[in-house]
Amino acid sequence: MKFIRFATIAALSTTILAGGAANASAEEVRDLTTDGQVEFRPATDEDEELEIVNPEPDPDVEIDPITPTTGPLSLLIAPTMNFGTQVISNQDQEYNMVAEMQQKAGTTGDNNKIPYVSFAQVQDIRGNNAGWDLEVTLSNFESKTQNNILAGAEVVFVGSRIQYEGSNTNNAPSSHADGLTLSPTTGKQVVMTAANGKGAGVSSVVWGNQADLNSQFTAEGFDPEKDVVENGAIQLHVPGATAKDATTYEATLTWDLTTTPGEGAGEGDGEGEYTPS
Repeated sequence: MKFIRFATIAALSTTILAGGAANASAEEVRDLTTDGQVEFRPATDEDEELEIVNPEPDPDVEIDPITPTTGPLSLLIAPTMNFGTQVISNQDQEYNMVAEMQQKAGTTGDNNKIPYVSFAQVQDIRGNNAGWDLEVTLSNFESKTQNNILAGAEVVFVGSRIQYEGSNTNNAPSSHADGLTLSPTTGKQVVMTAANGKGAGVSSVVWGNQADLNSQFTAEGFDPEKDVVENGAIQLHVPGATAKDATTYEATLTWDLTTTPGEGAGEGDGEGEYTPS
């Protein structure tokens, strides 16, 4: 009888020890590491066309690039400037730009266009953080009449801001100084620059205050058929001494995206040149 009891206890003890060993073994494999990987490459002309990222989320508008654009470093849009119809004056004058109109999202027709800030947008998806410059030049304002050159006319960028879509704001590019003057004699002027190590992603230099444009457009008595919304962030300065004919004067702005930031106008290999009509 004692022998049987001893054997039972021994068997029970063995079972307990086996269970303990199993638990210890399970604990040893609870921590496990594996690898994950993703590789990125620069975009090419064979990849999808780029889309504009609106610098102002409200109002919601649909803006297409000036031309279908692909590639690793691209200029998608730049302002087209209209300074309206003005009375001939013998005094120095400053004329605000007429706000550009954009299509409300999900609509068609000019009656569904609303005023929107002007902007130039660069998309850099090269992946090398090499930086870039966005420069602009201005031709003479000309007509086909007797006084065919609007002598001394200057475009002034009164103020601007940078809208950078990247999560690391330290990578944002820089804008020009307030009051930047552009004329046929100034040559190229830098309006947005990304130093080496900056500018990856989507960057916009923005001219205008959207809230102010909205306020003008919705003001009591505003008639979109005859009234215009003015964007005071871009102005045309015209000397009073300049002879002016009763006609339309037109100029060309040429926007040039270069890959050599900070080296000055005219240097580097240009990409993304755009001349608005």
